[in-house]
Amino acid sequence: MKLRLLSASGLAALTVVATGCTTASGPLHNLDIVTLANGTQAYRVQCHGLLESSKTCMATVNEVCGDKQPLRVSSVDRAVAGYVAENDPREIVFICQAPPAPVEPPPPPPPRVEAPATQPRTVTLGADANFEFDKADLLPAGKERLDNFIKESDGVNIGTVVIGGHTDSVGSKAYNDRLSLRRAQTVHNYLASKGLHAGQYEVQGYGSSKPIDSNATAEGRAHNRRVEVQTSGVTLR
Repeated sequence: MKLRLLSASGLAALTVVATGCTTASGPLHNLDIVTLANGTQAYRVQCHGLLESSKTCMATVNEVCGDKQPLRVSSVDRAVAGYVAENDPREIVFICQAPPAPVEPPPPPPPRVEAPATQPRTVTLGADANFEFDKADLLPAGKERLDNFIKESDGVNIGTVVIGGHTDSVGSKAYNDRLSLRRAQTVHNYLASKGLHAGQYEVQGYGSSKPIDSNATAEGRAHNRRVEVQTSGVTLR
């Protein structure tokens, strides 16, 4: 067991040794109990014979302390010619301390649980059934569709909502671009006012540039007049 040294400040408070009494002795050492200046009881082991060494003292120190930690208060080295110490202590005053409690490592942080992703949600509003003719105002049917969309999105967070307005090819490009954008903005305003949980909205008016059917027929043109709501980054809340 390694003998620890008391710090300089601690040593200054403990170095004065009062009278001691012999508690045990052997052919190679003497062992006393001494009282330090601060009233603490300590041990003093002496090994001054020619055949003894500091190992004899240390063996006695470790035997006395057992499973405790020996703490050196002071020591006297054997002197050689010229009274120069040779780092071979033959008298050691020490106390026995309980070993320091092991430092438990901090518990690892809990694993990060990512919110599970869910399917994107999409709704398409046909213009004829959901908007007033040639206007951007929502009809009751359009509001109902959007209310259902909001209800279906309850319990999820949506990263991005992309709203795109589309028209058929009838009319000028400038007119169709304005109408498609106004209808997309109306849908955005309605969803936001109803508290749809979304990180951001993107609103675009594409006019007649992205048809999904032929503009050569009335039925095809009706399909092209629409507002599409698409979501991404959907996670459970």
